[in-house]
Amino acid sequence: MRRLLLIVLTFAVACNVWAQKQHPEKLTLVNAPINIASEEIKKSFTPPAEYGLKSGSVAQSDYEVEFVDFPEEAESAFLYAISICEDLISSTVPIRVQAVWDDLGSNTLAQSKPSCFYKNFDGARLSDVYYPVALVEKLAEKEYNDSDADIVCTFSSDISWYLGIDGDCPSDKYDFVSVAIHEMVHGFGFVGFFDVDDGIGNLDNSNGVPSIYDVYIYNSINQQITDESIYEIPSTTLGDVLTSNSLVLKGSDGVDKEDVYAPSSWIRGSSVYHYAETGFESDDANALMSPYIYKGEAIHYPGDKTMELLAEFGWESLSFEDAEICDIETAVENLPVAIQLSSELEIDSSSVQIIYSVDKFVSSKNVSLEYNLDTKKFEGEISLDNYKGTVQYYYKATSENNIDFTSPSMAPDDIYYFYIGTDYYPPELYHNPEQLVVATNPSLDMIAEATDNVGVETIKIEYLINGEVQEYLVLEDKGSDTYQGELELPEGLTDDDLVQYRVIAIDISCRGNTRYLPSSGYYTVDVCESETPVRGYYTDFNNANTDFNFSNFEMTAPDGFSDVNLHTVSPYPESSIENQKYSLVAQLKYPIIIEENGTMSFDEVVLVEPGDDGAVYTEETFWDFVIVEGSKDCGKNWLAVTDGYDSGLDELWNFSFTNSLKSTVSEAEGEEDMFLTQTINLTENTAFEAGDTVLFRFRLASDTEVTGWGWAIDNLSIQEVTTATDDILAQDEVVIYPNPFSESIYIEGFDSGNASDVEVIVTDLYGKTVYRETRYDASYSQKFKVDLPNIAPGIYLASVTDNQSNKITQRIIKK
Repeated sequence: MRRLLLIVLTFAVACNVWAQKQHPEKLTLVNAPINIASEEIKKSFTPPAEYGLKSGSVAQSDYEVEFVDFPEEAESAFLYAISICEDLISSTVPIRVQAVWDDLGSNTLAQSKPSCFYKNFDGARLSDVYYPVALVEKLAEKEYNDSDADIVCTFSSDISWYLGIDGDCPSDKYDFVSVAIHEMVHGFGFVGFFDVDDGIGNLDNSNGVPSIYDVYIYNSINQQITDESIYEIPSTTLGDVLTSNSLVLKGSDGVDKEDVYAPSSWIRGSSVYHYAETGFESDDANALMSPYIYKGEAIHYPGDKTMELLAEFGWESLSFEDAEICDIETAVENLPVAIQLSSELEIDSSSVQIIYSVDKFVSSKNVSLEYNLDTKKFEGEISLDNYKGTVQYYYKATSENNIDFTSPSMAPDDIYYFYIGTDYYPPELYHNPEQLVVATNPSLDMIAEATDNVGVETIKIEYLINGEVQEYLVLEDKGSDTYQGELELPEGLTDDDLVQYRVIAIDISCRGNTRYLPSSGYYTVDVCESETPVRGYYTDFNNANTDFNFSNFEMTAPDGFSDVNLHTVSPYPESSIENQKYSLVAQLKYPIIIEENGTMSFDEVVLVEPGDDGAVYTEETFWDFVIVEGSKDCGKNWLAVTDGYDSGLDELWNFSFTNSLKSTVSEAEGEEDMFLTQTINLTENTAFEAGDTVLFRFRLASDTEVTGWGWAIDNLSIQEVTTATDDILAQDEVVIYPNPFSESIYIEGFDSGNASDVEVIVTDLYGKTVYRETRYDASYSQKFKVDLPNIAPGIYLASVTDNQSNKITQRIIKK
């Protein structure tokens, strides 16, 4: 479900500050262009090209195809068409395609469209222009559509298809591979928003914004039809030109690429988003993008002009690396600058420039950068004449086919800047607090994220044990603004020890500006001491506070519940670091000795953010999740007992969470009737086997966006130990206390009427009896004491039975 319209682009920049952040906007509605079956026969074959838009410096895309109701023989033909596209179009981000087999009517071969569009994203060369999502992901070098399809192609189930791949299409059939490539080109960007209704031309989206294809359409007198100073939107004049039979697609170099199909009667799905049908030579591959496909016609290459237009749209790209200049404190005469280019195009090396200004581009200077063979960067100097203040700048380079590229991508509307002068700004610092450490493995993996306008000098952990300052830990720079290190605490810590720490970030300025997390005081880390291993465990959480160590969990009866359960704080906290989960943990103190096919069961309500449709645990788009984990090395390594899961596990949970989402918080609240029982076999498909001694913990993992009520757990049973009342005696009538106890327990409230004998049996969780006593003539007293000074600390079961077979069993804990 990710992010609805909450996608906000952030820039991971170590040194500089961006002039303005781009806020990408998503659009999902678009009319799909259609491919029409002509009854005319044109027996011909144009083979695939030997080369395409790929460059040796750019990784070939991973195309992922999902088939819906596709016949098997058609799948092979479609995958062959995809292999041709792989040789033509590349991206560092997977291109996901959904291929659907469906009824489209008698003369429609296929239709295709991008699943969505974005404008004003990082990497867009034009502002306020919609780009198809596959191209967006290529230019931004990141996922925008998660695991959803980027391109949706639908093929008619009623057409007489030729499903071969050799191009020898019979004269009574339509070549499937040709149509598949045609549809993929639409998905790559041969699509847009122009529409005509009752003579009025319009851009068919709520913003009246063109697609990248739309901005390349010109009229017969070389006017861009997206220019609102010429064609008002909506207007009859726009409608007239869209049906004028005189439109052309024109490159940025001003050269006509191909005539546009613009018949006098608007044909939705065909008009404008195809080439004009006439004027092609018999072997012209560009004819593939005309609205009609003929019987016997096989074209397995989109054509040079089509490929040039796709390149213009952005499928051939140039990126600027190391573009940011850090702030500096000392004024200088000249400042060296260097930029590295990565390109799928031949670049005019004399065109690489930095354009800079000290007056917000009222005036500016251009400096050409020369290529250094040793550093493989374009380098030069900008003259500053000991200026102090803010410098604005951007880079520019031009390809040999005259396409201009800038960094930032929409400069000069968007620019970089840096500051010269004394720095007063401490680093930005982010960290997810560590709140639990296992006494038998006293180490903490510390991760922080830090950026600074002049640069980060040191990130360190200052920590105290029982108020005494220890030697600090310096975190290692792992790149991408991430710092990490292992904090080794001394052995022998107990739960009586107080462990505290804070994160300190210092920049490289002369002032040594410093940021602390937390801003005051310290984070506290609870030391988890394990109890004696047991063979089983049960709790209904009404009296189990001392059995667990918590980090953002608690034991109370939340609103909507009649009894105490274990649950996360609500709403659960979000991660402070983009690529790291925040962990909420409840850890059981009692290690469990695993039995063959031993089971764990508990009741639960899970209201955490569900992943995207089709996403599975461990994928990036499986957002927040809960998980049961175990450790057989005293907490050093934690292994999954179950795969992580979220609200998507249950229809009611999922409905409640998603339908109560307000901005980034779901207002859904758990209720008692939402409980479901989870049962886990501890030795089946897990890392554990009989005889292992395992610590268990419950963990909620939260990312940086969207939160909610959280996770509730009740009636936890591990390997079938129960403390429930066995027969007639009511639990609230008989009390065994104190619990936990040190030396003795009291049994109070026992009244068996005419019964005179009471038997007390205490067993450990192996079933071994450690205490047995029969109290004769006990009916006269409703309270008696049982001394247990010599048994080892741990969990025991105390049973009280009278001679009328009335019995109660309760779990007791020896401290």
